[in-house]
Amino acid sequence: MTTTMKNLTRLALLSAVIASSAAFAQEGMHRPGYLLDSAPQERSTRLALFAVLPYGHFRFGSFPIGVGGTFYIPLVKDGFIPPVNDEFGIDFGADIVFYLGYSNPFALWIPVSVLWTFHILDNLLVYAKAGVALRIWPGELGQVVWPDFITAVGLNFMLSKSFGLRAEAGYPGIKLGIVLNF
Repeated sequence: MTTTMKNLTRLALLSAVIASSAAFAQEGMHRPGYLLDSAPQERSTRLALFAVLPYGHFRFGSFPIGVGGTFYIPLVKDGFIPPVNDEFGIDFGADIVFYLGYSNPFALWIPVSVLWTFHILDNLLVYAKAGVALRIWPGELGQVVWPDFITAVGLNFMLSKSFGLRAEAGYPGIKLGIVLNF
């Protein structure tokens, strides 16, 4: 009798999983705010504050680490792919980087980039970005200011409508922090 009860319990659980999977597949990614929500969207400007680990700039026996912030402005609120919940905008800000163990330990970076963002879930955004940064390194011999390229992929995981976590990896490094929607 207990084997029959276990089998009935397993069958009930399997049925519940199949039914919920079928319901999700039918509505699934078409839910409001999800990837396939093709309705017109309102987009927020975003402020991101983060720690920076610029592994692309390890040099001369130093260890670079810093803090930074960017401000994002949506330019194309409904993106470039009509059936997909995407957006396109500009991101600009500043990073202060300290080169621990180097004779000129301070640098200021001013990045400007474009972000193409995809809203996977109503609280999960992934993006790809490309841009340039003006690198200013006071005290460095020779060239003190130079341009550099930026490329990265990242995500924003929103804990509420206005606050979330942000992670990004690419060149010149890794950024981890918070994001605030306005």
